Amino acid sequence: MRLFTAALSILLSTSTFAGSIPTSPHLYVKGYSEVSVQPDTAIINVAINEKNKNLQDAKSNVDLVVARALDIAKSFGVKGNHIHAQQLNVYKQTRYNRATNEEEFTGFKVSRNITLKLKNVDRYPELLQAFVDSGINQFNNTQFIVEDKAEIMNELKQNAIKQAKLGAEELADGFGVEVGDLYSVSFSPMNVPVQPYARGKVMAAESMSLQDSYSTGDTKLTAEVYAVYYIK
Repeated sequence: MRLFTAALSILLSTSTFAGSIPTSPHLYVKGYSEVSVQPDTAIINVAINEKNKNLQDAKSNVDLVVARALDIAKSFGVKGNHIHAQQLNVYKQTRYNRATNEEEFTGFKVSRNITLKLKNVDRYPELLQAFVDSGINQFNNTQFIVEDKAEIMNELKQNAIKQAKLGAEELADGFGVEVGDLYSVSFSPMNVPVQPYARGKVMAAESMSLQDSYSTGDTKLTAEVYAVYYIK
């Protein structure tokens, strides 16, 4: 579900604020827009851990599982440059024997981590199950992100600009004045000692499909613009 929110904050002022706004009567407005979107990319980190007193057997088992996991990832459309298999880690494990007061060797722990980028988030649950079946036995945190967001951010900025323009017109109309030329505009707050107040919100919804059996949660993207207009 993609959810758009546009907010409008406005300040009517005739003061001088550190050169950020003019000395003549003006309107200081803020346009704001946000959207809630489903992530389009999953950064997945998994690992295989094997314990065996025979180091070569442990290493061979890990290598076999990793090879299967890499083939599975590629079958899910993960590109080779989006797969990173870390080096093999080998730990010698011991335990304390109270009867002999000595450390006893219990075996070697061999592990290897795999990090990959899955672009088809819909298949995330299916990929995890395939990893389980392949022998992967450790699942670390998965990060869901919006990677292809350039188009969305451009839309957000345009919507924020629209809200700023509407705010200036509505506020000027309410006070019986006319909006003059644009003095300055910025996507960052201006250097003023007061904050614009929220005027209201406009909401709209656009549906996006994702596998119903698994929810990755929404990610919020925002854009805001600050503008100063002269008052005629």
